[in-house]
Amino acid sequence: MKFSVHGPFDLSRHNGLIDNAALSKRVFWDDVEASVPGLPNACGCYIFVVRAKRGSLPWYVGLTGKHNFRGEALGLHQVNHYNHALAGKVGVKPRIFLLAKETPGGRFAKPSHKSHRDVAFLETFIFGIALNRNPQLRNARNVKFLKTLVVPGIMNTPQRPPTLPERELKNALGL
Repeated sequence: MKFSVHGPFDLSRHNGLIDNAALSKRVFWDDVEASVPGLPNACGCYIFVVRAKRGSLPWYVGLTGKHNFRGEALGLHQVNHYNHALAGKVGVKPRIFLLAKETPGGRFAKPSHKSHRDVAFLETFIFGIALNRNPQLRNARNVKFLKTLVVPGIMNTPQRPPTLPERELKNALGL
C-alpha cells in the first residue's frame, strides 16, 4: 500500500469564495491533469487547507474510493465546507492536496465498488492529525469520537502539566 502526495493545488476564488465557474469549466482538473497525468482519475484522500501568512491550516479531509478525485474532491458538498472555512478570511489561499493510492506497479489506483480499506484508514489517520491541528475541522464524521478521545500527551491533552509517563510516551513517539 503506497500513496503519493500531490499539490498543493491552488483553488481560485471569486468574491471571497471558491470560484464555481472555474470548477464547472473543468479548468482546475485540466491543470491538474497537465501537471500530473492520470491524477484526476485516481482514488485516495484529499485535504483542503487554507494558506495564510503563518502557514497552512487543514479544514477538511475526505476520501475517494468509489469515485475519483475529479468526481469527489470538489463536489458541491465539499465546496460548501470549503467556503464556510473561507468565510470572512481575506488574503488567504484555498488549496487542496491529493494523496493518490498507487498500484504495486506504480500506477494510480482506480476507483472501485470494492472496499479500499487502506484509503479509509488513511483518511481517519490524517483526520486525527488534522483535527489536532485545527479543532474547527469541517468534517462531521468521526468528529465526536476523535474530540472526546483523550490520551494525555498524545491527543486532547488536559490543561495540566504532563505526568512523567505521558512525557516519556510522547517522546518515544516523537511528538
